[in-house]
Amino acid sequence: MTIYLIAGPPGIGKSTNAKEFIPVGIPIIDQDLAAYQYKKRGFTDYQDIASLTTNQKTREFLINKEDFALELNLGFPSHYAYLKSIAAFDWSNQINLLLFFTDDLNLCIDRAKIRHLSGGHEVKQEIIEEMYASTIPLFKENKSLFHGIRLLDVSDSAIIEHTANRSDLPDWIVMNGFQIYL
Repeated sequence: MTIYLIAGPPGIGKSTNAKEFIPVGIPIIDQDLAAYQYKKRGFTDYQDIASLTTNQKTREFLINKEDFALELNLGFPSHYAYLKSIAAFDWSNQINLLLFFTDDLNLCIDRAKIRHLSGGHEVKQEIIEEMYASTIPLFKENKSLFHGIRLLDVSDSAIIEHTANRSDLPDWIVMNGFQIYL
């Protein structure tokens, strides 16, 4: 069984773009989207309901041994604790990471503001900054959880999955020695 983990800081474009990078037909569990839908339906405890329902969906996919994708920032240690609990369900499951990242923190901040002004959930700038700064160090500490790693560089105009043959790699890949994943 394969779990596609869609990760990156808030505002990077995971929800908008992830479906382009996973196999067709794989369902995506997105707690933020679920919360938004419950909020639109008038629930005041929409975050709690979304958390419960997405955890239940995750459990069902694991029990039924069905491939799925999960959107999870991976910017806090608690995110990795949750991922480790998923991995421990059956260590033979493969977790493939799709890491959306950028050299431009302001891109994430600006997109998150636009999303909030458009009716989506709010993520405070301090949280975005903290998650952005923690994403790479936490990944380095927990990289053994992943069977496959795809690095997706995000800019204003494109999302690029770099390959080893490219000479124009972004700083976040080069400075962290991530060429080994290309």
